Amino acid sequence: MLAMLPSCSSSRSRSAGFTLLELIIVMVVLGVVAGISVAGIDRFDPGNRGLRASIETFLEGSRDRARISGHPVSVKQIPATAEQDRRLMRFVYRRALEASFEPTYQLREGLQYTGSAAIGATGRFGSCADLREGGTITVEGRGMPDLTKGFGLDLDLFSELGTGGDLLGWDGFLNLEIRRSGVVAATLRAGDGEFFQDMLLESPADSLKINQWQHLKLVAAEQSFAMSINGQEVARMEIPPILQAPRSAPILGNDDKGWVGLLDEFTVWARVAEAGPEVPENIEILPVGLPLLFDRNGMLDAAVHPTSVPVVVLELDEEIGTFVVGRFTQEASL
Repeated sequence: MLAMLPSCSSSRSRSAGFTLLELIIVMVVLGVVAGISVAGIDRFDPGNRGLRASIETFLEGSRDRARISGHPVSVKQIPATAEQDRRLMRFVYRRALEASFEPTYQLREGLQYTGSAAIGATGRFGSCADLREGGTITVEGRGMPDLTKGFGLDLDLFSELGTGGDLLGWDGFLNLEIRRSGVVAATLRAGDGEFFQDMLLESPADSLKINQWQHLKLVAAEQSFAMSINGQEVARMEIPPILQAPRSAPILGNDDKGWVGLLDEFTVWARVAEAGPEVPENIEILPVGLPLLFDRNGMLDAAVHPTSVPVVVLELDEEIGTFVVGRFTQEASL
């Protein structure tokens, strides 16, 4: 005899759908969620937090670029144009032309010789260029870089004789002369983009010594032209904002009246712009006094910023983030 199974039709009908009361409760909950103010949601908008974090990361990366290149880095807020939105921009120095004067790299560095010029002598860092018997060395590299926004130049040199002469000739752009008195004279062509003039920057007498290696550095940017020897600034002057583009490759030495000595590690750095975070129309970044300037060691430049710089990010005049750019790093949020 078959056992009778209990009926479950009544329980199935009760679980087949929502009751009217349950539907009412769900609708009330949805209404509450939908009624949350947009302003309340925006206050916790991860996009705003992300923008603040992006700004901090961009500034920290700017410090790193300064340390790596050994050149100052400036950060600016660039207004919107027809081609791009308003955004942060940093101006950094990239290696654009170099000559190590190692025989192995002669072809890669595009070195061309005339007269008695040679490479292979013992230098400050491996082999070096030898101009003790005269001649010239042209550094062609991989083509002429754009230096109109600014440049840096590094060169190690060793003078064996107390004689003067042309050290560098760069047609239409830059000339370097070493005088018998130990003065370094740098002539740079700059202007407003239409008219250009030669700007002469001279070091004090006896700035260069004989019979020892010394490091010469030139930096031109932001309407300033500076010269340093062995890490110490020896001369600075104001210049027009735009540098004239070089017409040819740089030539070290001169066949007729060239400087006599050894050269090592010739490097030219081009100042270029790198795009940072976009800044939406409803966002303001204070201080208005940007740019921020980091020195070649990646520290906040004390000459421009004597104290730490607070940075405030605002959305429609409401603060959404604040942090401090300190001398060494970004500091804790306020």
